[in-house]
Amino acid sequence: MRVATKFLLHLTPVLFGLLLVPRAALAGTADCPIEPASNVPLADGEVRIGANCTLHTAGDVDSFAFAGTKGDTYQLAVAITSGSTNLCMTLRSPSSVVYSSCSNIDAGQDSVVTSQTLAATGTYTIDLSETSTDTLDYAVSLERLYPFPPNELEIGIDKAVTGDITEPTDSNAFTFKAVTTGEYEVSATLTGGSQDLCMTVYEPGGASAYSGCTNRNAGQDTVQLSNFTPPQTGTYMAFLFVAGNDGTAPYSLEVACISGKCNPYPYCALTDSLSYSSGTLTMNFTVDNSYATTWNAWLTYQNTLVPLFSVAQAITSSPTPITKTATLSAEGSVGVLSTLTTPTAGITCSSWVQIQTGAP
Repeated sequence: MRVATKFLLHLTPVLFGLLLVPRAALAGTADCPIEPASNVPLADGEVRIGANCTLHTAGDVDSFAFAGTKGDTYQLAVAITSGSTNLCMTLRSPSSVVYSSCSNIDAGQDSVVTSQTLAATGTYTIDLSETSTDTLDYAVSLERLYPFPPNELEIGIDKAVTGDITEPTDSNAFTFKAVTTGEYEVSATLTGGSQDLCMTVYEPGGASAYSGCTNRNAGQDTVQLSNFTPPQTGTYMAFLFVAGNDGTAPYSLEVACISGKCNPYPYCALTDSLSYSSGTLTMNFTVDNSYATTWNAWLTYQNTLVPLFSVAQAITSSPTPITKTATLSAEGSVGVLSTLTTPTAGITCSSWVQIQTGAP
């Protein structure tokens, strides 16, 4: 998994350099060990491909092992990189065969891909074999889909990201935070290559919200989830792979805010507008906060500072208008300061407005 991020705002060279350094959890690529070897460890997010990833006879079996947890969902993919016979994959749980299937090269299917939710905790094995004797080179990969994989890369809203599916069976996982008050567009566009790109967007609980692919033959280089209103606030994942899992593709990805309030939690906003008439100061507040706060306000005029109120402010689901009044004689230009605070963060939002009340 190779990724680089292009931010819309300027970053210092040091920070930008850190962002380009591959994190330890990013997907890795490794050759298979020299035979004979069995139950070769296959890490989450790893692609095994190279000169030693080869089957030689119909009786030859290469096996890979990983530790699975009950309830976790994994994508397993194998693809032929060279050869003229079919490749078969069998997944075994600690007690039984879970899945078995073969490619169909006559139908143009050079790979076998499956998503499996594990029914038990323990060691799982992936057995690879061929249907007839031939020198068959392959690639094999494992990626956890839920809980979201440790090699994911979190991206922000309205920031462009470039990526590259660099090996057959490789995949890229990106997560982003979304809230129910926003409408989003998630799009991936091919920037080269000759194969189609596919994208699946997963909800926080692991359900699929969207799945689709580009269609280069029809001139469609972008796969897109449009006008998406999240059913729940949380972390979502965009999972990218080549159609058929048997090739490579460079692309760009963006999660854009289309409308509404798209900033992830936590957030707050506090505004105020003033009016004055016949000894009454009216304060028209709008409060919007995703966490509980204490709301404070002070009135200042001449050389005097008067506390107006200090009250608990509950969570609001949308911008909420709240009107308050205070009795005040004409004192020239006066001002109202208001804040939202929490015990751990202090002042999280504030407002300062002034109004002319007339000569004292």
